[in-house]
Amino acid sequence: MLHEVLLALSGHPSPLFQSPEANGTADPTSIQSLLSPSEAALLKSIGELAERHRQLRDRARWIESKHRSTICRAVATGIQRHLARFQQKILDVESKILTKDASVVGAYDIVPLALIVTEFDDWHRLMEWLWTTACLMQPATSHTGTLDAGDECSGAAVIDYLRAEASTGFPEIEKAATELSKVAELAWLRQLAPWIVYGKLPAFGAGDFFVQAVPGDDCAFRVVKELMPDFLATATASSIFFIGKCLHQIQRLPHQRQVFIASTSHRLADTELASAHLKHLSSLPLPLNQAQLTRAISTIRLSLSQNVLQRLLPMSDITRLLRCLRSYFLLGHGEFAIAIIEEAEARLQARQQSTSRLLRQDPLKALQDLSIKDTELHQTLSSTWKRLAREDYAEDTGLNFARQHMRLSLPNAKATRPASSEGMSKQIPQISPIAFNDLLFPSATALSLETGPPLDLFISPRDIETYAAINAYLLAVRRAQVRLSELWRRTSARRDHAIHKKAANRLRHTRKVWATSSAALHLVSETAAYLEGEVVKGSCDHFERWVEHPTSNESLDDSFGSVQSDRAPEVAQRDPETLAAAHRTFVASLSYSLLLTDVPYTRDLRSLLGNIDALIAFFNSLLDAQQRSELADDASSGDDGHTADEESRLELELDRARKKVDSDLRSVVRRLRELDHERIGAGRYLEVDRAESGGFEPWRGGGVNRLLMKLEFERVGDEDARDLE
Repeated sequence: MLHEVLLALSGHPSPLFQSPEANGTADPTSIQSLLSPSEAALLKSIGELAERHRQLRDRARWIESKHRSTICRAVATGIQRHLARFQQKILDVESKILTKDASVVGAYDIVPLALIVTEFDDWHRLMEWLWTTACLMQPATSHTGTLDAGDECSGAAVIDYLRAEASTGFPEIEKAATELSKVAELAWLRQLAPWIVYGKLPAFGAGDFFVQAVPGDDCAFRVVKELMPDFLATATASSIFFIGKCLHQIQRLPHQRQVFIASTSHRLADTELASAHLKHLSSLPLPLNQAQLTRAISTIRLSLSQNVLQRLLPMSDITRLLRCLRSYFLLGHGEFAIAIIEEAEARLQARQQSTSRLLRQDPLKALQDLSIKDTELHQTLSSTWKRLAREDYAEDTGLNFARQHMRLSLPNAKATRPASSEGMSKQIPQISPIAFNDLLFPSATALSLETGPPLDLFISPRDIETYAAINAYLLAVRRAQVRLSELWRRTSARRDHAIHKKAANRLRHTRKVWATSSAALHLVSETAAYLEGEVVKGSCDHFERWVEHPTSNESLDDSFGSVQSDRAPEVAQRDPETLAAAHRTFVASLSYSLLLTDVPYTRDLRSLLGNIDALIAFFNSLLDAQQRSELADDASSGDDGHTADEESRLELELDRARKKVDSDLRSVVRRLRELDHERIGAGRYLEVDRAESGGFEPWRGGGVNRLLMKLEFERVGDEDARDLE
């Protein structure tokens, strides 16, 4: 019987542990019928342990050979080592029996079954825990126990589970969980090494790594947060993503490869740099400590920046890009805003005239041509560049850069791919969904910036989308200011001939319109001055000073000193990943300071700008109708009934538009007052995590109260001050 017990524990089938109900009837000649109740009770626990050993062995073998995750395969191999220890325990017990060890063999060479059971008491809890771990990695899909690769667990989930189980309180489970954690995290480091040293995804098990290639684009990658272990901080993951993306670009793109070879020839050999980075990874103790891992990744990032990236992406390229964004997306170049607004208005007027002619000839074709086409947008931007070039006689490198890389087009409905500098923080507020990009043209349009390697290491497509939203927002406010100002430049609107009998009546009807237009012009003018003159200027000046005047570089780890070059120290420059993180913080802080993240305010302002367009359109139509009426009066002695009816209708529509503008003016000012009360203390400025902002502190300038003080002077929210009787 002892032989059968040991064979069963080793994983072999034994009739000693066959269930009497297996065939539906009890066999009176079976071995179980010969056992006493006490022996059957002792053998029951041994039988359960033997059955669990067989199940665990088969499950671990399946995971080790077929699981898609290399981490789970490594853990399954670790479980196999525990099973090997269990097998050795069986051999040790057998050896004690054969050598007649007094701890097992009693008098008259009797081996008590209870002592054999006691030898394996410590393995019951551990074997059940190992089985639970194996089932977590690969659960059975049905009651039949069939295993399916579609139900597999990720390596990150297994690592998190093992780390949590290491603190359950049972010594044997804590020891086993710690050992398996070391195995799992070592496998994770082996996944990390190709990416962070060579810029390549793991050759096997890449689907389990938290950095994934974007389908259809060999140079695009994304971060899958579900595949990130809990011990990996968000900032550290961002640095890992950035390092691998840089190395991938260097290896794939010929120009970057040449820069890499030239930059490393006088500093470090390619193999020496990779060897130094591998040394940092291999020196990490297991289980991994978050602080030590972060320090190692930071050291590798700074090493890569000092040896390669400062030549691959020099500071001059970054500052040129920032000046382009400030001048044209943030309207720092005031002539650009005026030029593109006037070119768009001229394009729309020419289009309206051609549509009117086509409508009389072919109405169906005229309706089909109502939508704005990319060709027209391209011509508008080209005319804007030509106009700016005529005004700037000196060679402007910033204008040439913008002309080559900026595009005005219809917004792309397809989601943009993530880039290496794309942040993963969830604390950054989202921009309001209220769109301002359909005011310059009847259809939604957007400015975009085409950036390729290596500039996409600094700026991401999401950053460019944010810049486009800010540009549309600022341009819409500036456009309303320009169009309202043009009302005062129209001579017929301000002067009436005294000989006309209708002059006094018209003046009385348009007095309210002029009051509303004046209040609206004051609001949009002060808003534009506040947004562009204070917020944008202050934020950009602060960020550019931070970029162009860095402090000394952080000191590297002492163990990396052996691979540093002996050249004289250069001017300090922050690494591109730090600059990219700071730039993301700058863009988020700028959006917050521009009030572009507040949905109620943007909704009220968008309604105001739309109603201002309607007010101007009806006012111009009314003035044109009045001019036609005056010409008709001069040509004949009688009144034209049709012209009078049209004039009355336009006066009614104009009054409705005026009331809507009045209401929107009050709504905008009311929301500004609410924001002034809400954004107090810590809420006045956007709070960011220094670890995710690269150490950059956003500009903390004037708040909404500065804009309110200017608006309150005219009391734009007082209806009685405008509605003069």
